[in-house]
Amino acid sequence: MMFGFKYIKHNKARFKPDKREEGIKILTNFFNEYEKQIKGFKGFIIMNSANDLQETIALTFWETKEDMDTYHKLNNKWFNIITERIKPLFERLPERSDYTIFNFKTSFSF
Repeated sequence: MMFGFKYIKHNKARFKPDKREEGIKILTNFFNEYEKQIKGFKGFIIMNSANDLQETIALTFWETKEDMDTYHKLNNKWFNIITERIKPLFERLPERSDYTIFNFKTSFSF
């Protein structure tokens, strides 16, 4: 696999009013700080809704499904760290879905 990941977790979050920017900052800092320590974690993209000031999508990229599933377990140290930091900012808990890459093409390089 040329880009080092095959599995993606789609996280759709709805923040409390005026809390999205703070939540994104917490999430970004967490992934930047711990990315090398989270097994199988290969990166992330955070997207803000252009139409809803409370909605954000975070895509996380994983080497294996097992690594992705292990990270999202309630007893996982890393998952607990970020959940404790960001949960108070959510209007409701994020909706999560799993995906595999079928095709990937970009005109920019990583």
